[in-house]
Amino acid sequence: MMEFLHTCQELVIGLTAIVWGLLTVVLTFCWDMLHNLHVGHPRLEGLLIGVALTWLMLRRDKHPVLRVLSAPLKLVLDILDLVWGQVVEVVSDASDAVWGCVTGTYGWCKAKVSGAANWVMNLLGKLKEKLTK
Repeated sequence: MMEFLHTCQELVIGLTAIVWGLLTVVLTFCWDMLHNLHVGHPRLEGLLIGVALTWLMLRRDKHPVLRVLSAPLKLVLDILDLVWGQVVEVVSDASDAVWGCVTGTYGWCKAKVSGAANWVMNLLGKLKEKLTK
């Protein structure tokens, strides 16, 4: 009976060692691949992260764990959306203000030039009347 228990113990220890060795090999492979991706191919890494985050956001309503994992990303996206709205509003207001100043200045200059031209034409008209008399 002791021999049977000893054989079962060796089986469990051997299986545990095999599983540990397999887990170590897989984790080492994954770590090396991530390091290679990070150092050698940063654009591909960014693309893969973007695809993974998009997948996470698309499936966030299907599972509570995905909802928890995507909550910080959702917060960041909401903040970026608010910032984008504010930037668009500021740029629109600034362009309206600049356009108002430009058109106002153009209108003022046009009025002054037009007034000066009318004044010169009136003087020339009066001079013509005096000369024709």
